Order: sequence, then structure tokens, then C-alpha cells
Amino acid sequence: MKSKKNTERGQVLVLIALAAIGLVGIVGLAIDGSQKFSDQRQAQNAADTAAVAAALAKVNAILAGDSNTPLECPPSAGPFSDVCTELLAAGQQRAADNGYDGSIPSNIVEIYSPPISGPYTGIGNYVQVIITSNVNTTFSRVLGIDQTQNIVQATAFLKDGGNLADGAMIISYDDNPTCPTGPGNGGGSVDISGSSTLNLNGGGILINSQIACGYNAPNCPTINITGGAGIGSAASVDNIDQKDGFCTFTPPYAPPPENLNQEPVNIPDDVYWPDVPPECGTAHPTPTKLGEVMVSGNPQPVEEWLIYPGFYEDFPAPALVANKANIYMASGVYCIDPKMDQDLSWSAVDSSLLNGSTDPAKNKYQVYNPDGVTLYIKAGGGFSLNSNNPTFLDASTDGDYQGYLIILEGTHTSIEDCNITGGADLHINGLIFTPYCDITINGQSTPTAQINAQLIGWDIKITGSAVINFNYDPDNQVVIKSQLGLVR
Repeated sequence: MKSKKNTERGQVLVLIALAAIGLVGIVGLAIDGSQKFSDQRQAQNAADTAAVAAALAKVNAILAGDSNTPLECPPSAGPFSDVCTELLAAGQQRAADNGYDGSIPSNIVEIYSPPISGPYTGIGNYVQVIITSNVNTTFSRVLGIDQTQNIVQATAFLKDGGNLADGAMIISYDDNPTCPTGPGNGGGSVDISGSSTLNLNGGGILINSQIACGYNAPNCPTINITGGAGIGSAASVDNIDQKDGFCTFTPPYAPPPENLNQEPVNIPDDVYWPDVPPECGTAHPTPTKLGEVMVSGNPQPVEEWLIYPGFYEDFPAPALVANKANIYMASGVYCIDPKMDQDLSWSAVDSSLLNGSTDPAKNKYQVYNPDGVTLYIKAGGGFSLNSNNPTFLDASTDGDYQGYLIILEGTHTSIEDCNITGGADLHINGLIFTPYCDITINGQSTPTAQINAQLIGWDIKITGSAVINFNYDPDNQVVIKSQLGLVR
């Protein structure tokens, strides 16, 4: 009779063999998983750099005067355009430089402009790169896994330089207005709710919205657009409500022409922000007293002060405003960050003057301000300009901020309020760049408001019964550089 002990001999070897297979599998998964992860990072880097290279090639080809940007690249039918050929070549070369040359089946490199998937599908100023990489395994073959796969993608945006907003006078960036009271009754991207006469000389109106309440003028104001393209909209269906058939106008006046299917501004990627000025890190010099002058209605002489560019938390200096001083501005950039995220306002004292004009007829101290001023306002609040205070501001005429009068930082998730009350004592000239601020223009009741400014805001409301004049000076056009970057 055989011993039971002898019949169990060798079972441990079986267990060790089974355990070894499991251990090899775990080690294989760890090693092959690490290889897959490493390849994913390398493929993503290749996709990122390829997307940027393709976008840059596209911009350069357009600026060089090659054939027009293709509607579809690569084209589903028809020949390749020069632009398409160059952007594909640049993207493929950069991917190859990073180890992904499109040698099927090991890897596939796809380049599309416009993108074929994701949030920028069909938008022509974006380039998408998709890399599919197959990674051969080593140890995982024991488990029947011969290959793993990574699929990564990158999207780059491009925008060739030119004049900001192509010279339109009034631009609403809001791509999704709420329409609280319905079309024709306010709540849209641009509402002209008063019965005033609005004169736009040198540019028209641009609506960045597909929504029905894009443009509304319910009270039949007279709108004269000279030298502009009328009222434009990014919508494919008519969202410009001029109350056709409801308003009666005296000939030869006719409502401005309407232009649909204008190029949209993609929020936030297409919003061009100028650089933060160095003045934001530089304390402003102490104001200089220039003299005193008698002002009608004031029993005491009014002091005259000169303020300088630099950083301000209180603007203008409270002591000067409290003493009803006449305040003159030297040329340059004024970086302003109001305390407690308050709105910027200098309308507290009716007799004070803020003078940043370059016109000697308006500014007797123009010698200190030959080149104009720019107000750069940090994020956190809006601003209020009120014609109860004499305010004369001319935008910078040279340097990096040429044409900018007011810049208000912000984001599309936090919309501020900006108010301009026009009248005989308010003369402002230049670009008011507040893409994330709801702007209200009030022309008051009797005086003509000289608001010679290009307005870029979120939603814009113009009201009042007075004449409001906007004059767009081509010499002060804001020129932007070509833009390029990853958006994923």
C-alpha cells in the first residue's frame, strides 16, 4: 500500500507554476502599461506641436497671399489648395520629428482644418491633429494581449492680424443673450431703446449672436451709419429687428442695411487681450500743483493739478476730488485697481474736471499730454462716466496701446456693468474695450453727446432722447497681431 504522503508529492510545483504565470502577467501589465503611458505622453506632445506647426503654416500661407483658406482641409472632393497643402505638410513633419510619421499600422496622423470633432467642429480658424498609436506589448502576450492603442488629439487656434473687429463701431460679444422680454423689446445683444438720433460715422454695428433678440430698436430711433457696413450679425437667420413695417421715417432716411453670416467671435478664445502694462507694477508719482483758477459759481479759487501714469487704487486721488480740483492728465497708461472691487467713477463732485485731452482748445495744459492716455482697469468692477463732471479723454496715439482709451479686464463668467452718460461736458475719443461688461449709453435729454469711441462690450444698450454722435477715426484703429495657441 502506497503512502498518502508520497501521493501528494509535486503539488507545490503546480501551485508555483500557476503563481508564476500570474506574477508574470502582473509584471507584464505593469511594464507594458508603463510603455503605453509613456507612448501616450509622447503622442500627446507630438499632437500638440503638430497642431501649432500646422496652424502657424496656415497663417503664414494666408499672409503670403496664397489661395484663400480652404473651407475643408483635407478636402473631401476637389484639389488641395496651397494653404491646405502647406498646413498638412507642416503638421505631418512636426509629428514625424516626434516619432509619429503616419507609417500605418504602427501609427496614424490625421490633420483637419476645420476640426471634425469637439467644441470647434467646423470652425475654420482651428486646426485639429489626431494621432492613433499602436504599441506592441512584451510580457502581456502571455495573456493574449499583443498590442495596446493610444488615441490623442490637440486643437490649435489661429487668427491673422488686422484691425480689431474690422472697424465696426459698436460690437456686442454676447453669443447667447437671455431675451427676457422677447424680440424687439430689449434684452438682446444690442438694444437701442431710446428715441434718440444715433449717428455712426466710420463704422457700423456687429452682433455676435445667433439668438433671436440679437438687435432691437423698439422705439424707432433714427440711425445714420456713414462709412460702415450697416448692421451685421453672426446669425444665419435674421435676428436684426428694426421694426420693419412698424416704424415710420421721413424720406430720404432709410434703415441701415443688414448683413448676416458675419464671422463670429468665439468666446473666450478669440478675445484678444493686450498685455498688462508695466504701470500696473509702478507707483504713480505725486501729483503736481499747476496753479489756481476762478470758476463760475465757486467763491474760492479752484486748484489745478497734474497727475501722472502709474498704478492707482483710488482714481483720481480722493483729496483732489474732495477739494473740487481741476485734474489734468499727463500722457501714458493709468493702471487702476479700485479697492474692494468697486466700480470706477469720478462723478461725485459736479464742479471737478478730468482732462486728458490732446486738443489745446480743450486742454490749456496740453503740453503735458501730447500723446493721449489709456485707462487700464483691473478685473473686479465696472466703471461709470457721467457728463455732470466735465470729462475730456483722448486715447493714446502711439505705443502698444495706440487707440485704446479704456481697457477693462474680465472673464465671460463674470459680466460687469459699465455706464456712460453723455452730454455737453463729456468728450471721449478712442476704443472702449470692455468685452465682458454690459455697456449702457445714456444720451440724456437735450445736449448732443460726443462719444467718439469704438465700443466693444458684452451687451450694449443705448437710450435717451438726445443726439449721440459716434465718430470712428481710422488713424486710431487698434491693430492686433496674429494669434496662435493650443485650446485642446
